Amino acid sequence: MLVELKRAVRYRAWVSGHPAFLLSQGFDHERNTRRGFSDDDHLRAAAQWLAAAQDSQSDGGVAGRYRLDRGWTSSYPETTGYIVPTFLALSRASPETDFRGRAERAVQFLLSVQLPEGGFPGLEIANNRVAPSAFNTAQILHGLTAWHREAGSEEVRNAAERAVRWLLSIQNADGAFRRFTYEDIAGTYSAYLACWLAEWGDYAADPAALAAAGRHLDWTLTHQRSNDWISHAGFDEEQHQADEAFTHSIAYAIAGILSTSETLGRGDGIAAAGAAAEPLARRLELSRFLPGVIGSDWRGRSRSACLTGNCQMALIWFRLHGLSRNLRLVNAALKAIDLVKLAQPMRNPNPGLFGGIPGSDPVHGSYIEGAVPNWAAKFFIDALLEKRRVLSELRTEATSPVAAASISRGPIVPEGMSAPVRGLNTVMLTTAHSQKVPQMLTAWRERDIGNLTVVVEHPAAEPASARLRRRLRNEGVGWIAPRLIPAKNGAAAPAAQLAPPTNVLTYCRSRGIAVLETGPLESADAVAAIKALGPYLGIHAGAGLLRRSLLDVFRFGVLNAHMGLLPAYRGMNVAEWAALEGAPVGCTVHLIDTGIDTGPILATRQVDIAGCGSIAALREAVDRAQLALLGEIVETIIGGKVPEALTNAEPPGPQHFRLHQDLVAILEARLLGAPTSGRQEEGRSERQRSLAS
Repeated sequence: MLVELKRAVRYRAWVSGHPAFLLSQGFDHERNTRRGFSDDDHLRAAAQWLAAAQDSQSDGGVAGRYRLDRGWTSSYPETTGYIVPTFLALSRASPETDFRGRAERAVQFLLSVQLPEGGFPGLEIANNRVAPSAFNTAQILHGLTAWHREAGSEEVRNAAERAVRWLLSIQNADGAFRRFTYEDIAGTYSAYLACWLAEWGDYAADPAALAAAGRHLDWTLTHQRSNDWISHAGFDEEQHQADEAFTHSIAYAIAGILSTSETLGRGDGIAAAGAAAEPLARRLELSRFLPGVIGSDWRGRSRSACLTGNCQMALIWFRLHGLSRNLRLVNAALKAIDLVKLAQPMRNPNPGLFGGIPGSDPVHGSYIEGAVPNWAAKFFIDALLEKRRVLSELRTEATSPVAAASISRGPIVPEGMSAPVRGLNTVMLTTAHSQKVPQMLTAWRERDIGNLTVVVEHPAAEPASARLRRRLRNEGVGWIAPRLIPAKNGAAAPAAQLAPPTNVLTYCRSRGIAVLETGPLESADAVAAIKALGPYLGIHAGAGLLRRSLLDVFRFGVLNAHMGLLPAYRGMNVAEWAALEGAPVGCTVHLIDTGIDTGPILATRQVDIAGCGSIAALREAVDRAQLALLGEIVETIIGGKVPEALTNAEPPGPQHFRLHQDLVAILEARLLGAPTSGRQEEGRSERQRSLAS
């Protein structure tokens, strides 16, 4: 409480708009989603904030940030430079606005602060007017290039050429930039300096600038390690020694490598950027947020987010998708943007807060603590505009089915057991809330599945205090009122109300099926209790991830039915992923190991989705197929035959995660309007082939 009180005083909780903003840092974090703000709403708000940041200054520059402890700061030449292209993009997106005029005023400010040697000053203008900065000069060069494309100003061309000559004069022979840098150290984030030299070199046919960019790219690529981490991407020696960096500067490094490589036609650099971008997408998907500081093991080292880094990485993921179709990266980009939208103040009377993007989420995090920086809004606007373009392309593109995947089962061989093959002990692993057991047993009512015991896991309950804190943090108090208001006596249930799902314990006991209730399946007590059953075959029926200690209890192993064709489609929503990507849709039965859908594959079956007019219909078709295939495999094993694992020509594919709602909507629209003739009809007979019993 004392910490919060001190923070409230430091952040001037009495200033207009500050109390609501500070309250939002720990309360009702999902309010923007609940209020239904669209991407256009968020875009307009961010553009309004950026305009307010420029209007707060009298020199045409854009204020560096709005600080909670003191208000607007002075114009920041570096970021004003790379905001120029964003102003121009806003002008193209909304021609009725005056953002082109804003870009012109920003350029005039930049021309007024260029130093005699050609460089531009570092820091905000109130803090420095005389000391040049290499990185900042390159960002301003990017803005000058954009304005020259727009207006063809000779004055701007001359300023850009002077900036380029100065940058070339201070570059080291090995390609690095060590002079006039932050703390006078060479950082790989300066790839985002070299890429603007490459841009100018390509635009102005300047071979010296192109060569300088190539030398820096070579130097940067020497810092990429075997796990694809790019070392020395941090801002200072402390981060270099700790082998960590803000996602902001990591994104600078990756984006710089990617942009320079595209300009120079360097496939090695494009591959390096893609390899470094993938682990960050995976980190976001696994953690459901992108930590603001990342270590060389690609794990988070911060509990707060760097929102600028989210936007930059979204732009990189979109760009990589454009180079080599990769919807998994689009998925990560959409989620990264959503996390920024949650933190944007959308109802605030203070123009320094309304529509802005805090440096960190929460705002007292380690990146630009207690402030709303202009570059966060810039990259957020860029990301929203790019999202609009990418989704528009996906909505209109035509997808064609690819070559049919193999439909196969491993060879069946007799089980060499001394014990009788009949009467084997089968154990289904489930939880109290799963419906998998009733589904499976209903579908298999005519099959022999052995001596069955259903193990029902009761996971450790989340403490009530933790549940309350989480709901208040995410949902505020809106969920409390309905719980306090009793339902009206005699009120009729809605006509469309469905019957409650069958409780697995009730289902089993009413049918005389043996049940074992346990605590968490990873606990030693649960493992011992299951081992005492003498299990031969396990069936995953809605339980969570299984540890090696439990898997080793089963003589044959634990079977899982997977709603995708392995090894290509691992993870979540894989039926939808395959359909979205135009790949064959199907299911797999495999043995579980400690990886994610990486165990030995026993059988696969492709599913005909022609005529599936919705995602629900698609999932139902695949679910029916996987229940049938799993039942066949179980009966085969209980009958004394062992299906050998298939030999996979391909290694395990990437793990897929929950499909973002925007991609869900695109797939839903495609299924609704998908033709059921032509090429789909030609491939129907092939898709309908299934395994022989």
